[in-house]
Amino acid sequence: MRWILAILLPMLFLASADATSADVGSTRPLSVGVTGSVPAESLRDPTEILRSAETQHLMLAIAQRPHSRTEVEAAISGQDFGVDDMVAVGLLRSEADGYWIDFNLLRVQDQLQILALAEGLGRNLAAAVLERRNELEAVASRHGQSGDFSAEFLFVVLGCFSLDWDGLDLTEERGWRLGAQRTIDGHEFTPWAKERGAEISLQGLYWGSHNDMVGDTVLTTFGDHHALPRFGLPDLFWLNSTSFQGLEGLAEEKKAATLLLAAYEQDVKGDIAQVMMELSRQALSARALAERTTIDDEKIGRILAFLEAAEYAERKDDSWQAKVLVLRPEDAEPVAAMVAMGREIMVDWHEANYAGIRQALSDLTPIRNGVPFERVYTEIWHFVFGFAN
Repeated sequence: MRWILAILLPMLFLASADATSADVGSTRPLSVGVTGSVPAESLRDPTEILRSAETQHLMLAIAQRPHSRTEVEAAISGQDFGVDDMVAVGLLRSEADGYWIDFNLLRVQDQLQILALAEGLGRNLAAAVLERRNELEAVASRHGQSGDFSAEFLFVVLGCFSLDWDGLDLTEERGWRLGAQRTIDGHEFTPWAKERGAEISLQGLYWGSHNDMVGDTVLTTFGDHHALPRFGLPDLFWLNSTSFQGLEGLAEEKKAATLLLAAYEQDVKGDIAQVMMELSRQALSARALAERTTIDDEKIGRILAFLEAAEYAERKDDSWQAKVLVLRPEDAEPVAAMVAMGREIMVDWHEANYAGIRQALSDLTPIRNGVPFERVYTEIWHFVFGFAN
């Protein structure tokens, strides 16, 4: 089942950056990406350095045994980057006996081993959450939105804000997980690569939030990475951007229309946020919405038509009401209470399970290459809480 929750969220918590990926053709043995954001300069971007099939095969070879500088230089001859660039972005580590991989490179067997262990751990974590079900549902009932959104509140606040966002903060604070591997030009990131061929389905593994801040409001979707692109906000706006690759090939009138949309995108998102905030309080007519938001009638009509098509709002007789979860500043207390309960659950769970996880996965490729387990745990924790959700 494609279960994607779209919400509007006043800025109570900052989202951790979602992973970005430079997935490429089947001739390349690895799927590569970063958790975080990277500089624009290609020599400072590990996904650009890992783009060629030759470089990816080199990384797999180094994962089997350390290579000398001469061997690495020979393998990347003709590329526009050097060995020192690979070290600088966190792909390689220099030691006395040569160069080792220094990032989370997972072979097929590694991925399957993590998957097999994480499914049971995820069920165990879910059971720990359900032990406090009555308390959690009582907190969710304090959400004041018009209509019954208790299930959505539980899913996004517990699944996203707690297990995902706060879970990443907690595991780093307690030393169970390392934060960003590199900070370059203000961009924090951790590179990763996965060997193709594991054929792991991400359907139902709810671990990914997409976020866009509009004034003091955040548009968020939370779901799996199987159902992409998501039919929600901000994802629908991301189908258009100011980068417009291939823009030069458009006819002049299409180019003008595309640039116009980009220029007004931020205004439109701000108007949508205003409208959804009002509709979360009570059902309103289009005229009443125009008066409360000071948006003119004609524009309100267009916004409501868009929100209806996106399934964010629905018409009941002459009024409109919200169809998605909206969290307002007055929801800060129940949100904070649920996140605090989630943290208590995660602390107890980690204290009972972390050492066993570390032992069970001690033979993963990056661990054998000297990469700290705490760096690899970012991947493991995503699978665990993804299964739990």
